[in-house]
Amino acid sequence: MYVRAGVPADYPEVRRILELAPEAAQWLPEGYEFLIAEADTVAGFLVWRHTAPDEIEILNLAVDPARRRMGVATALLLALPKASVFLEVRESNLAARRFYAQSGFAALGVRPRYYHDPVEGAIVMRLQS
Repeated sequence: MYVRAGVPADYPEVRRILELAPEAAQWLPEGYEFLIAEADTVAGFLVWRHTAPDEIEILNLAVDPARRRMGVATALLLALPKASVFLEVRESNLAARRFYAQSGFAALGVRPRYYHDPVEGAIVMRLQS
């Protein structure tokens, strides 16, 4: 598996993965930094932004369902710049919450009514160093 910086030519593959992963946040990478994980095809992506010089917020992390449980998401997390890393995850997305906890993230609190379609709270998480 190879992780690289995303480029505009990757947008169609990002959209394809989002269509296959409706449980993922539907952030598009336009205007943000993003990473692409690929082997023979694009397997997943991670969209992020700097919120402070030493702080990153993950906006979206999604993996092609055919490539899940193969280390794609972990490889993307490991490729992030070294910084304090935060994210929000749907309260109902137990698989993602479990993955983030196993990856070293801890829950900090809840943002009520953060998501729409359906309206739902978000668990705010931070990567523990």
